[in-house]
Amino acid sequence: MWILAGILLLIVVLAVGGYLLGTRRSQRRERELTARLTERNEELQAARAELARLTSLDGLTRLASSDYFQQFLEREWRRALRELTPLSLMLLDLDHFKAYNEQLGPQAGDDCLKRVATVLRDAVGRPGDLVARHGGEEFIVALARTDAVGVQALATKLRTAIEDLQLEHPASPVAGHVTVSIGVTTAVPSRSVTWQEIELVAAAGRALAEAKRLGRNRIERAEFATDKAAEP
Repeated sequence: MWILAGILLLIVVLAVGGYLLGTRRSQRRERELTARLTERNEELQAARAELARLTSLDGLTRLASSDYFQQFLEREWRRALRELTPLSLMLLDLDHFKAYNEQLGPQAGDDCLKRVATVLRDAVGRPGDLVARHGGEEFIVALARTDAVGVQALATKLRTAIEDLQLEHPASPVAGHVTVSIGVTTAVPSRSVTWQEIELVAAAGRALAEAKRLGRNRIERAEFATDKAAEP
C-alpha cells in the first residue's frame, strides 16, 4: 500500500515537474520570440525614419527640402500658437550667384552651395529650428521661440560667417567674394489666421527683395501690416 502510494506520489511529482519545466521552456521561448520581434520592429522603425529623413533632404546640400520645410513650418506654427511664442523666418540669397556660375562653372557653384549649407547647418542646431534649401541659391530658416532681436542676431552671424568663407567671386559688384542678402520677419501666431494667410514666407521674401534693392550683402526686416499676427 505504502509502496503504491509512493509510486503514485512520484508519478505526480514527475508530472508536475515536467509540466513546470515545459512551462518555463515555453515562457522562455515566448520571451525570446518577443525580444526578437521587438528588435525587428525597432529595426523597421529605424529604417522607416531613415528613409523619411533621406527623402526629406535636398540632394545637393543635404539640408531639408522645400517640401519638408512646409510641413515643418505647419507644425511649428501650431506649436507656437499653443505656447503663444514668436516664430521667426529668415530667407537668404547668395548675391549675384548666376554670374558666379557663369564665370566659374556649375561645379564651383555646387561646391559653393554645399559650403554655405554647412555654415547654415552648423549655426542652426536647436531642435525647434530648421534650415532648408528654398530653391536655386536661396535658403530658408525657421526659428522657434525666437523674437525679432534673436533672428536679427543670428542673421548677422550668418551673413558674417558666409563672408568669412572668402569664396572668390570675381563677377560680383558687391565684393570680391561670395556674400549673402537676408530678409527676416517674426510673428506671434493668432487663432484667426494661418501662416499661409498672413503670407509669412512672402514677408521674408519682401524683406529679402529690399535688402537686394538697397545694395545687397545686408539684412532687412519685414513688418506685418495686419493686426492678426502681431510682431513682438
